[in-house]
Amino acid sequence: MNVKTILAENNIKPDAAKDQFFLEDEDTLRKMVDLAEIDKKDTMFEIGAGIGNLTKLLAEKAGRVIAYEVDERFAPLLSGLPGNVEVHFENAWGYAQLHGKYYHKKEYNKVVSNLPYSFVEQFLHNLTFLEYDKVILLVPLKIVEKIKNSGVFSSFFIPEIKFIVEKEKFFPVPKTNSAVIEIVKLPKPLETKNLGIFLRQYMYQHEGQKVKNSLMEGIIKFMRVVNKKELTKNEARKIISESGINTEFLEQTPGTDDLYCEVGDKFNKIIPK
Repeated sequence: MNVKTILAENNIKPDAAKDQFFLEDEDTLRKMVDLAEIDKKDTMFEIGAGIGNLTKLLAEKAGRVIAYEVDERFAPLLSGLPGNVEVHFENAWGYAQLHGKYYHKKEYNKVVSNLPYSFVEQFLHNLTFLEYDKVILLVPLKIVEKIKNSGVFSSFFIPEIKFIVEKEKFFPVPKTNSAVIEIVKLPKPLETKNLGIFLRQYMYQHEGQKVKNSLMEGIIKFMRVVNKKELTKNEARKIISESGINTEFLEQTPGTDDLYCEVGDKFNKIIPK
């Protein structure tokens, strides 16, 4: 597939401001689709449809494809896609964003996408409390470590590298190599009785509160649901005090990776009874 020729024939010059780097290697696209294990029961979500090379492959296997493309110059290239594809020419964030930080479902159950670099972190925040079956993303390689080291993202999922994609397989050629990753959701902490992960997620849900307050509320909720035991606020405060957590963190609002990691470390060692 000669992406450069296709773009030239349609008088489209890639826009760096929109992170437009087009994957030319069809073998890589097919591997991404295979990783998603798609069948006709699936509704797919794609961000940045571009010339539609990935969109078409998704449509061959899925029951429905919801594709977003912010650049209307690609309309002629996307107009001939199969009837099970819905193309929206607008920013995907309005559709993808969270409506409250609680577990919820969307119309789609799987995501396969070559994400624009500037959209990666926004979309990962959307995944935190989203119920999904598979998420396969093509992202710049340097993003992977950023996800792993993020206090928020590592509270919800891990990025599993499936394979590396050399930068020369894109047009135009980006500065760095990319990776196809699967976003693997961590088990729900109330089901696995993981207090550390539960409190990290609870803090994220209550970013406006001081850490000491969200930890207190979170411990009370955890004990009520997991151990069927009602704790008083003072009993919860005692657990926090005995955890050995850095007292400076308690007066802050959530925001730093160190804070999330500290909470995970201290409370993973505690098994409430």
